[in-house]
Amino acid sequence: MQRRILTLVLVAAAAAGAAADDKKADKPKTDPPGLPLEFTLTGKTTKYPLDLGGMSADDFKKAVAAAGKGRARPPATPAVDLTIELKNTSKETVQVWSKGDPVVLTLELKGKGAVNVTPQVPMTLEFRLPEGVGIEAGKSLTIPVKSLTSGFRGVSHLAYWTEPGEYELVATLKSGLMPIPKGAMDNGDGYGIITLTAAPLKITVEEKK
Repeated sequence: MQRRILTLVLVAAAAAGAAADDKKADKPKTDPPGLPLEFTLTGKTTKYPLDLGGMSADDFKKAVAAAGKGRARPPATPAVDLTIELKNTSKETVQVWSKGDPVVLTLELKGKGAVNVTPQVPMTLEFRLPEGVGIEAGKSLTIPVKSLTSGFRGVSHLAYWTEPGEYELVATLKSGLMPIPKGAMDNGDGYGIITLTAAPLKITVEEKK
């Protein structure tokens, strides 16, 4: 009897721990912690039709996998109507990198039918210097997101849904912030390197009518 009670207690504790981890995963994160920026991903619509270009789900997955290995041209990623927002929560103006090679926005799709690939994309070799933009206290910088193509130079990460269902989209932004926040690596140009992760955005994919 005591052994059974102990087992039930351990199971309940494990379940509580898993629930706590899930709640943490649903919250936005910053590295280093405590940045004066609020990073969010929102959508004018979060319901989208499934369009595999006339292919079956299996054939579509094979086409995406082949593209990830450099054997074929990747299918177009789903079109979306989303917005990235960076809000300055401090009491002073901050400078944030908005362009350049060090600025990388990655959109990772999660769910039963989610496929994320990093294709072999030819790129020029020059280094594109970062450009900063000022965000006044309490103000925001918004960036439209029109497809699930993201990553380095906006092309190195492709995300797809391959079947109807519920998905989560997680946005991660690597950038620079001035003044340099505590705990951030100094870039040597007055900016500190930062990473922001938005809370997951829930997306519903429906059969195309």
